[in-house]
Amino acid sequence: MTRLLARVLLTGFLAFGPLAGPALAQDDIPDACRTIIGCPDAGPEPEAPGDRGGYAQLLTLAVLATAVGFILVKVGLAVRDGDRRQTAAPD
Repeated sequence: MTRLLARVLLTGFLAFGPLAGPALAQDDIPDACRTIIGCPDAGPEPEAPGDRGGYAQLLTLAVLATAVGFILVKVGLAVRDGDRRQTAAPD
């Protein structure tokens, strides 16, 4: 079953990948900034909420960070409660 799923996904990527086309080129970014790290403040300013660096991207980061923090707190409280129950249980 997993081999079939892997084959279907691979076939789909190979068949429909070229249809996606190249990413939008940004001609105003210098060649020195087109590395994996890039340059600070390279590229156009965000104009729409969904643009890179726009408020929607920052809001998404804040929501994800809050959710991860909430999960970590819940796990920590559950572990502490389990330890308390284990030490309070009579032998």
